Amino acid sequence: MHVAALLQSHLDDAAQSVGITPTQARLLMKLDQPRRLSDLAEAQSCDPSSITVLVQRLERDGFVARVVDRTDARARPIKLTPKGRKTRTRFEQLIGDGSSALSDLTDEQRMALSAWFAPVSNYSLP
Repeated sequence: MHVAALLQSHLDDAAQSVGITPTQARLLMKLDQPRRLSDLAEAQSCDPSSITVLVQRLERDGFVARVVDRTDARARPIKLTPKGRKTRTRFEQLIGDGSSALSDLTDEQRMALSAWFAPVSNYSLP
C-alpha cells in the first residue's frame, strides 16, 4: 500500500506540474485516437455524465476537441488538440518509469514489490 501511495503521489504531482488534474491526465492518456464519450466512460469506469463534465472542462481549456464521426453523423468523438498532445507528452516525460517515486524504498520493500509482480506461473495452486 505504501508503494501504491508513492506512485499515486508521483502521478498527482506530475499532473499538477503540467496544469491538469490526475483525472484529466488519465483521460488524456486514453486519447491515442478519437473516442466517443461512452467509450471513455467505460475506460474510466465511471458514469457517462461525469465524463461529459470532465470533457467539457478539457474542451473549454483547449486540451480536446469534438470531431464529426464519418460513420455516424450523430456521434461527436473527442480528440486531443495540439495543446492536449503537448500536455500529455510533458506529463509522460514527468512520470517516466516511476523510478523516482520508488527511489526511497528499502531492499525489503523492493523485494516485496518484485514478488507482487512476479509471473503467476511461479506459484503452485493447491
